[in-house]
Amino acid sequence: MGFKTEFNWILKLKPENGLDETNLRIGEIYEFSKDEYRVYPVAHPIDLLTKNWEAIAKVTVLEFTNKDGKTTGKYKVLKLYSGQEKEFVTKYWRENIQLSLDRTITDFSDVKVS
Repeated sequence: MGFKTEFNWILKLKPENGLDETNLRIGEIYEFSKDEYRVYPVAHPIDLLTKNWEAIAKVTVLEFTNKDGKTTGKYKVLKLYSGQEKEFVTKYWRENIQLSLDRTITDFSDVKVS
């Protein structure tokens, strides 16, 4: 017997998952929760993305727990993206998603990869 687990190399959050992108601060620690079981690299820098696959920060997941069909955890903001860097990293992730799904995407708001 087993269960489905996702291995995630990004932290993609919506406001209901604990993202308040207007109040993100470098060095601060924030909590998150996601449906289903997920595994994140701990203490390794990864990108924080919005539900629209927009890159907003470089973070490190400090801890996570899988329980009762959910993943909860904490992350620390290492760097905030802005300007050309934000555009470049966003373009990188959106291109990867389109290649993974083998289709062109114009609206990234509901794109889910599993």
